[in-house]
Amino acid sequence: INAEYMGYTVAPPSGLQIGYYREDPVTNPEDPTLGAFSMNLPAGDAAFSGSMFFTFLGCQKSNVGAVTGQKVGPKISGTWAGTVDGLAVGGTYAGTFRPGNHSYLGTYKNAAGKRYVNTPCFRYWVAPNGTFELFTVGVGVPSGFAVRVTNRTVSWSAAGGGLFSTVLVYVLDPTIVHGNPVLFQTQLIQLFFFPNTYTLPNSLVLHPGRSYVAAVGVADMLGPDRPAFGSSRFTPH
Repeated sequence: INAEYMGYTVAPPSGLQIGYYREDPVTNPEDPTLGAFSMNLPAGDAAFSGSMFFTFLGCQKSNVGAVTGQKVGPKISGTWAGTVDGLAVGGTYAGTFRPGNHSYLGTYKNAAGKRYVNTPCFRYWVAPNGTFELFTVGVGVPSGFAVRVTNRTVSWSAAGGGLFSTVLVYVLDPTIVHGNPVLFQTQLIQLFFFPNTYTLPNSLVLHPGRSYVAAVGVADMLGPDRPAFGSSRFTPH
């Protein structure tokens, strides 16, 4: 089944699709966050699974939401559910493959609505809704936005934006087909003149000779613009 969009036809991609979800900065202006979003999509019309990975500034324990869904042609839809520091969250999502964007683009809702979380580490809000975008590994936006890994240092292209940006950095194991493939995620608050690099902590165990994927998303903290996103495969030595 092909997706027709803007006058041309292209087959929706299948297999591992990775990207981000972004909390809506309009309904949650206090602290809109980015998080890792991944799905393993079938080639045809069938059910699939995935994960949403949440952590606020990487300061508290990570929280993983399970994603289930159905793919019909270029459309994907389903539910997500999990806990955020003990708070039950979940809801629905829906998206469509957009050939012009080279991605699946969609929205999600949190049935629990906007919620306030108070932990010993940090206090934050969970948004009532947001957007998501998923890409094949190695594809990103805008054109030319690149991610590289040298030893344990992840670097990425300049993405423009405002004075402050939210930067999402994560590493996943592409061999994990079911469950959560994300091994590590953090979120950074970055001034425009900061270097575009992040050194992975030693607590993240990376096995020599095994293939991993590093991904980076960059968004203006409160702006409505589409975030920059890219990913790259790498093999530690």
